Amino acid sequence: MGSTTDQKPILILGAGLSGLLLAQYLRKTGSNRPVLIFERDADLATRGIGWGLTLHWSLPALRSLLPEELVQRLPEAYVDRAAVEQGRPSTFPFYDISTGELKAKTPTATESHRIRVTRDRLRRLLATDLDIKWGKAVSSIKTGEDGTVTASFDDGTSCEGCFAVACDGGSSRIRGLLFPEQQKHHIPVRLLGVRMDCTPEEIEPLRQLDPFFLQGAASENDSFVYISVLDAPNNTPEGNGGKYSCQMVVSWPIRKGFFDQPEPIAFPDTNEGRIALIKTFAETWAEPFRTLALSIPSSSEVKSLDLYDWPPPKNLRTTGRVALVGDALHPMAMYRGEGANHAIIDVLDLSEIVLPHLLSSETPAETASAQASSLRAALDRYEDTVVARARPAVLASRQACIDAHQWARIRDASPLLSRRAMHLTFDEADMDAGALATSASAEGVTGLVI
Repeated sequence: MGSTTDQKPILILGAGLSGLLLAQYLRKTGSNRPVLIFERDADLATRGIGWGLTLHWSLPALRSLLPEELVQRLPEAYVDRAAVEQGRPSTFPFYDISTGELKAKTPTATESHRIRVTRDRLRRLLATDLDIKWGKAVSSIKTGEDGTVTASFDDGTSCEGCFAVACDGGSSRIRGLLFPEQQKHHIPVRLLGVRMDCTPEEIEPLRQLDPFFLQGAASENDSFVYISVLDAPNNTPEGNGGKYSCQMVVSWPIRKGFFDQPEPIAFPDTNEGRIALIKTFAETWAEPFRTLALSIPSSSEVKSLDLYDWPPPKNLRTTGRVALVGDALHPMAMYRGEGANHAIIDVLDLSEIVLPHLLSSETPAETASAQASSLRAALDRYEDTVVARARPAVLASRQACIDAHQWARIRDASPLLSRRAMHLTFDEADMDAGALATSASAEGVTGLVI
């Protein structure tokens, strides 16, 4: 006989990229299994415009998971549709921002192999025709003896399902509930980010270097910057006021002696102080990085971010009928730009390995016990598959972050510059011993503001 959970919905907990992509795949399959999506935020606008994302080796998976009408609409998420239509390639160049010298770049790639999107617009596209239940932050999750998963929320409500997919981000509550003893790793780097609107004339020196994204580190002092176009005048009928929107992210190591300071540099307490700190770093940079940073308007909001990651442990096993997906399973630093790509492949792996056990349209011949055993075995295979792929990526991204702030470590073999790929061979043994020592000594410092 079948399971008592046969008619219960799949619960998607989190309406980020992976949760929405999974929901779109389930919509595409036309399965009779109901799907419910819960999101802690109040609406799509709560998080703001967010990051720019580079999608590359995950693109075939993205296109295979989406309904065809959304595949055709992917250009709506591009940061600069006109540049793509003009065939302007991106090489994601890396500069010594102390001298302005180009140090590395990637081979050019066509639109079919690499695209640059904003998280906000891609998320809005993926939300098309989906019913999202907003303001639902998970407070607990339990699997009963009959296989029913119950998700409870901060507002006192709860919902039952046959399976739960945790897509609730890098600070996942659900991961914390399942693995309370597992703590995120603090990376010894601090980061400030600011969004700016620039006239075509102001941004042209940077777009001459690359129309979408560029980055660099300072050989003189180990500060780091990346600049990402987020919007362009021709992206929408409104024209973005005739301006380009870009994001500037500046980061620095948490260590004594950086920038000739006796103690590590802390985050300034005020927005004015954060702008001043960026400009202090920029005074040491070459053009055109220097001028753009020095032109940050005083009214700009600068956000600060401490960096953490969590390499999923080998032989990871969740309990109950819960799968972790995307940043909930493998939060990583952004210095290789692969987090979103791994999240997309997670959804593909889940759809191929686990979902067939939930979406069968035929009456199962197995007993409820056998069905539960088959589903658990599939979930084990999913976890093994994702951990083998994503754990090396988390560690390589951590090393890339460390290397970005130690000029002597930046070489072709560094994960900061090495080829982006779905599958890597990288583990703790490959981490630089000096970087690990730096990381360990940086825990708990408060630092000095200059």
